[in-house]
Amino acid sequence: MLAWGISSKYRFTINKRVLYETSTFPIDLFMLLYMLMLALRGLMCGSDTARYAVLYPIYGDMSYAKIITGYDFERGFMLLAKFVYQHSRDFQVFLCVTAVICVLPLWYFYKKESENCPLTIALFLAVAPFMMYFSGIRQSIAMSIGILCWYAAKNKKPFLFIVSVLVAIQFHTSAFILAVLYPLYGAKITKNWLFVVVPLMAAVFLFRVPIFNFLLRFLWEEYEITAETGASTTLMLLIIFAVYSYLIPDDTKLERDVIAMRNILLLSIVIQFFALLHPLSMRMNYYFLLFVPILIPKIAARCKMRYHQVSKLSVVVMTAYFLYYFVNKMVKDIDSLNIFPHIPFWQN
Repeated sequence: MLAWGISSKYRFTINKRVLYETSTFPIDLFMLLYMLMLALRGLMCGSDTARYAVLYPIYGDMSYAKIITGYDFERGFMLLAKFVYQHSRDFQVFLCVTAVICVLPLWYFYKKESENCPLTIALFLAVAPFMMYFSGIRQSIAMSIGILCWYAAKNKKPFLFIVSVLVAIQFHTSAFILAVLYPLYGAKITKNWLFVVVPLMAAVFLFRVPIFNFLLRFLWEEYEITAETGASTTLMLLIIFAVYSYLIPDDTKLERDVIAMRNILLLSIVIQFFALLHPLSMRMNYYFLLFVPILIPKIAARCKMRYHQVSKLSVVVMTAYFLYYFVNKMVKDIDSLNIFPHIPFWQN
């Protein structure tokens, strides 16, 4: 009886620990608040929100035929605006609809994949494009479709993957970069490959200016502007994450998903090289930065035995630091998208 009681108590303790570690309540609460903030924001919250308010009735008054035949790009957003406008001419309704479209896929992805909710939230606030959702509605929708692209690549459904990428492009042309997710998921870049990958990345960094000037020939003139603010800080963080993701884990514990996300991180670093020269590169990187809040907790959970204490400490330090970083940015109003302080629609 005593033995049974001890074992029962032990099982209860273990179950309680597992329940605590796997609880998704923080993600649910955070995403619900996030969606409400996006849905209820006013015209002054987000640098592009007021411009979308002007475009909304313009697209709403167009015919479906004109939208489909008269435009060569981003017709998906115009069709969405037209559809919502037919049911309500209130722009706030449109913001509510787009908030749901943008957040629900992200909510599902983070809830399903996160192995440390506080760290995932902290990384999303500080590293992933938390602020961009308040301004860039078109790209935010494309990013939500990018999550569908990820699962299509994961489940080896090439037709669904191609369709998803094409749909995402109809909301933001930069979404063509999502096409690399399929080969990235299949690649297995282990530590042995770093002897080839790192020199190639270094070469791209050294020759980023001529490479970028060549790529600019295929872009629209409106994008030919100066460097992205804060790109160097993000680049340093991504490099630190990459070192961490190759140094800490036990390779025998890494599933295909984790390896694929680590591949995405390497690509994100390369794209960030060009963000030092051009803000469009930063915007294209938003699609891949969404994976960082999932990758880092997974890496920490699969550490080598000798790095167990280091891994536990790193999770605490990263969570505390990135939450502090975000709060400090919010208090000092350090952002370029005009989202702090949050202004609800009833204060327009």
